[in-house]
Amino acid sequence: MPLAPRRARRARRARSSGAGLKVVAQAGVLTFVVGGSVAFAQASAEAPEPTSAATVAAVADLTERSREVASRSSARTQNLTVVLRGEKTAVSTAAATVGAALTELGVVLADDEAVSVDPTTPVAEGMEVVVDTVERTTVTEVEVVEHDSQEKPDDALVEGTKIVETSGRDGRSSVTYIVEKVGGAVVSRTPVTSVVESEVRDEVVRVGTLKLPDAGAKVLSPSQARALAKSMVADRGWDGEQFACLDKLWTKESNWRVTAANSSSGAYGIPQAYPGSKMGSVAADWRTNAKTQITWGLGYVSGRYGTPCAAWNHSQARGWY
Repeated sequence: MPLAPRRARRARRARSSGAGLKVVAQAGVLTFVVGGSVAFAQASAEAPEPTSAATVAAVADLTERSREVASRSSARTQNLTVVLRGEKTAVSTAAATVGAALTELGVVLADDEAVSVDPTTPVAEGMEVVVDTVERTTVTEVEVVEHDSQEKPDDALVEGTKIVETSGRDGRSSVTYIVEKVGGAVVSRTPVTSVVESEVRDEVVRVGTLKLPDAGAKVLSPSQARALAKSMVADRGWDGEQFACLDKLWTKESNWRVTAANSSSGAYGIPQAYPGSKMGSVAADWRTNAKTQITWGLGYVSGRYGTPCAAWNHSQARGWY
């Protein structure tokens, strides 16, 4: 046979064989899309042609999706224990809530029964749910109502000074509840009576807003000196009653005048120190500085009488302090 015809026939057979391989490969890829990764392995065996990057990416994506679906299916199943009227049962459920899980089991509650867990609670791995008769008891508890604190601006106090005007006190109430339990777990607490034993009283704090000039640079007015003294009394821990006594004492002595001088006795200043030079133990500006005078006067009252009220009582009885 001539050489040319034989070569032509071999070429036709080769083309026919190649076309067959390509069809098989395409069919294999189609089968994978429908049937999964096993079919792709078969197609690879039948069609050794190199696969494209897009085909490889598609295979990987579908495989990952298959794993995710399997994982989600497994995660939806939870194991829990249901104690139904004293009998324990291990349950595996895909229900989303406790109520749905009990419905799957065909649990129907009697009128005097309840569930230890709110039926809307999501099912969780290992949880225990009790269905049983409700136990009702009555309990009485003393409850504390905490007091609040309120601040009131006071322009008679030096800026930044805080004085408690009204002390706070917590309130107390006696409350009676009907408590319902299922399997030892409290499922409801309903208040039925409440008796107030003591009323709550809010704390009231006065906060100073008065801005004073430099006590050393200017002689303070009586009202300014009084405001300064009120702040200094509070800093010592004395309350409003003690300041009221001091106010009456020094109003009587000097009417809160920094330069008040007693020509007959030589007493001087707001506290009427005798002689006035005693206040030099605090600072050399004792003649004009209200803070220096008040500092000395408070120290004198504390050291000799203990409190301003004790000093005022002595002044009322003796005419001096």
